[in-house]
This record gives sequence, C-alpha cells and structure tokens, in this order.
Amino acid sequence: MRKAYNKDIWRAIWKGKKRFFSIMLITILGVGMFSGLKAACVDLRHSADDFLDQQNLYDICVLSTLGLTEDDVEALSQVEGVAYAEGAYSETVHTRVGEKNQSVSMKTISASGLNLPYLVEGELPANPDEIAVTSKFLEETGCEIGDTLTIEEKLEDEDEEPNFLYTEYIITAVVIDPMDINNPQ
Repeated sequence: MRKAYNKDIWRAIWKGKKRFFSIMLITILGVGMFSGLKAACVDLRHSADDFLDQQNLYDICVLSTLGLTEDDVEALSQVEGVAYAEGAYSETVHTRVGEKNQSVSMKTISASGLNLPYLVEGELPANPDEIAVTSKFLEETGCEIGDTLTIEEKLEDEDEEPNFLYTEYIITAVVIDPMDINNPQ
C-alpha cells in the first residue's frame, strides 16, 4: 500500500513538473523572505538600541505647560529607579526663510550629555548665539552651515519677557536628533 502511494506521488510530480517546481520555488522564496525579515528586524532593533544608548537617550520624559522647578527635578531624581534627572527647555518658534514660514522646535543641549544629538557635519554650538539644525531643516529651507537663522517669538502681552536672549542664530552644525524616532535618516 505504501509503495503504491509513493508511486502515485512521483507520478503526480512528473506529470505536473511545472506546477510542482513553481510551488516549490514560491515556497523557497517565501521562507527566504520570512527568514530575512526576521533577521533584519532583530538587527534593526539592536542597531537602534545601540544608537540610542550611545546618544544617552532618556527613558521617561516629564512635561509641564507651566514648567518644572529645580525642586521638581530634585524630587524626580529621588524616585526609586531613577538614575539621573535633568531639566531641559524646548519651545516651538517660527522662522521665516525667504517666502516660507517654518515652525521649528528648539531644544537646549544637555550639559551632562543626555539626549546628545548625533553630529553629522560641522561643530556643536559653543556659544549662546549658535544653533545646530537637522538635515531635514536644511533641505526644506535651503539654508547652509554658516547662515543666520532668525526666529520670531510670539509674545502674548507687551509686558511679557522673551524666552530667548537672541533672535538671530548662526547655524554651526547638522545633527540627527535621537528623540526624533520617525526620522528616515
């Protein structure tokens, strides 16, 4: 009985050679594709983890619309499991480049090296009137290293103090922001 079954299988394969080899080739390609995707995902996860560790990216971000005080940062650093807590400042401002208005997110660079931007070209800002930008910003605006970037800060009241000491910044570097996980670069 088993001999007849095996003979029938071989006869079916022989009569439908093209179909058999097509199905076999599709199966091989599918297995190869699945294996490649599985391996690539693991490699990408390890590469991303290494990059984020190298740039010292934070694990948790606490935000406040009214701001956090030094006492708040100190209280957060006392929480069990927190290795380091640091205050940072970021604000969305507007800049005009040529005929375009751009919305720009400005962030301070940590003195301790937390969330360190990855330097692609140029030198990280050393003075308060210098700024590092992403390559996406340069592409969208046509600016280059050495150009001046002017920001427009919207003040609600006439008595309100501006948040920035300078409104003109010299572009000194092109960086990759480690907090921008959607960056295609």
